[in-house]
Amino acid sequence: EPNSQGKVYNLTLNSAGNKFFDDWTFFSDADPTHGLVAYQPVDEAWKNGLVAVGPSSHDKNLITAKMKVDNTNWLGEGEARKSVRLASKKSFKFGLLVLDAIKMPFGCSTWPAFWTVGDDWPRDGEIDIVEGVNMMNTNQMTLHTGPGCSLQNPMSQSAVGNVLNTDCDVYASSNLGCGVHDSSNSSYGQSFNQAGGGVFAMEWTPDGVSIWRFSRGEVPRDLQSGNSPQPSTWPIRPVAHWSSDVCNNLSEQFSEHRIIFDITLCGDWAGSTGVFNADNACSGSCNDLVKDPSNYKDANWEIASVKLYQ
Repeated sequence: EPNSQGKVYNLTLNSAGNKFFDDWTFFSDADPTHGLVAYQPVDEAWKNGLVAVGPSSHDKNLITAKMKVDNTNWLGEGEARKSVRLASKKSFKFGLLVLDAIKMPFGCSTWPAFWTVGDDWPRDGEIDIVEGVNMMNTNQMTLHTGPGCSLQNPMSQSAVGNVLNTDCDVYASSNLGCGVHDSSNSSYGQSFNQAGGGVFAMEWTPDGVSIWRFSRGEVPRDLQSGNSPQPSTWPIRPVAHWSSDVCNNLSEQFSEHRIIFDITLCGDWAGSTGVFNADNACSGSCNDLVKDPSNYKDANWEIASVKLYQ
């Protein structure tokens, strides 16, 4: 059966289990968001134990992929901590991207993200699906574009999140983009992990982009079976929706995207003073925290699967 766009979805990427890392390349350039991290090439990442596959922390019969920040080495003043940033070998324009995460990184100074991006930024676009910093427990989803793209407020498709900013143009808003906040306090970080994780789905069609978040008990049956999922039939509303009616960049300018996982530290968002010390959740200076490896015991992704349907 077709979905609302008359589309029958077929699985085109299933990154999971022992072969998870075969589908990804390791980015080892300087962090564009100025974090105090040293992204490691593939050989170093394995050698340093920053990536691994093995039995899940929740279910020993499930083989999951782990990505983490170095949590064993003490560092000197201003020294960058080893971490990883992965990009999918596969690129895509339009489709349904589904992340099943058991754990995501959290803790003071951390800034993890799961997102998609085109080669020529910002013209080709960026879609942030999971992102947050420090001790946040709510997720933020954001579109970053060139000129000419807005987010409707209130959002169409009865999306349930809170609109943070309506101009998606990175140059108009100091690269804030147009973001949506998930008001559920188990949508990110420690509370997400304590609930056993969950599933994020991002559908990108010529009509727009929608993002859903499902707790373990809410995952639609057709996502569990993986048999041509149909978002139009899901009982839960998306958290965020960007309509092509006010953002034709999504269908016109955006190129094919690759899928990215990363964990940076401090930098432009997590390390900015007003953010780092907000709500007194984190104290002192962000860069000072980076020296001590014990701050990073929770700075890891544990992934059951990344699936793409097209």
